[in-house]
Amino acid sequence: MAAIAAAAMFAVTSCSTGGGSSSEEEGGGGGALPPNASSQQLRDHSISSTKGKKAAFVPVGLGTPLTEEWNRQLKRGFEAAGMEYVVRDPNWDTARQAEAVQSLINEKPDVLVVHNFDVQVLAKLIQQAEEAGIYVIQINMVSNYKSDAFVGADTIELGRRMATDIVKECGEATSTSHKVQIVQGDATSGFTLDVMAGAKEVFDQHPDIKIVSTQAANWDRTKAHDITATVIQQHPDLCASWGFWDQMQYGAATAIKEAGKIGQVKVFTSDHSAITCQALRDGLFFQSYGYSVPTQGTDIVSIAKYLLQSGKEPGSARIADFTPLVKIDRSNWDQPNMCYDGRTDGLTVS
Repeated sequence: MAAIAAAAMFAVTSCSTGGGSSSEEEGGGGGALPPNASSQQLRDHSISSTKGKKAAFVPVGLGTPLTEEWNRQLKRGFEAAGMEYVVRDPNWDTARQAEAVQSLINEKPDVLVVHNFDVQVLAKLIQQAEEAGIYVIQINMVSNYKSDAFVGADTIELGRRMATDIVKECGEATSTSHKVQIVQGDATSGFTLDVMAGAKEVFDQHPDIKIVSTQAANWDRTKAHDITATVIQQHPDLCASWGFWDQMQYGAATAIKEAGKIGQVKVFTSDHSAITCQALRDGLFFQSYGYSVPTQGTDIVSIAKYLLQSGKEPGSARIADFTPLVKIDRSNWDQPNMCYDGRTDGLTVS
């Protein structure tokens, strides 16, 4: 509902829909209804705007709880709306992702959902897709080119909050070394860049915090482990390790455990897959911020349905839906629905 309300702030002026030129009389759902439309007309317009349309999803790669949950929610929502749903998995290969998007532009789905490796890889292709009459929705990692809609975490605010919490645990008011390690994702991803921008606002006000390492593990658990193992050797008095994704940061936490430093080194991360709740249960993580991943999937479907019904030209809207941030720690990790696993509704980790 929040996504629909946000999208509805934009005026509806055009009479075309993404991926086709069918008129409302032909069942394409083009154009907005007048305010005095009947309930039956409203229903018919809604159904005809989505029935038989096609939505496509191109993640960076399936096989993680994050991308599997998005895929699960998108498939369920789009198919419930009478739409065809396809997913193209590049398996963490930037070249294959670009090829998948280019292929889909040629196929002309009505809605394209993309998960950007970095701010530039898909920028021109996203613009091409909109020019081809395809609505484009970006998820969680934004491109330099802003499409019809973005759904994801408010990563700037996420950076601010996490940095503030790290200052509380490792700042001048504590009897620690004040040393902090940062494990980035991909250094050029929208997620990394915005989280770092938000964190910088806080850390600049706290020169007592000593950032002893800032390295990119490229979302890879093994790289995070190896980077952190070296940092721990160089800084055995490290106060905190902050990694930008729970699956990746689990590797860092493992290295800290192997060094016998769990408890001394507080492990911070983000996302709220089952990995987070299990690591909090086992004492490997100190804290994470979830950003409502299942809701992101349902919000994308809602925004896509709005765009299809609105009659707006693809590329004429620039909207964002930032999903709620939720702090997760030892006090609340076991609450129902606090985490997700990409397969289950109502997950409770025990």
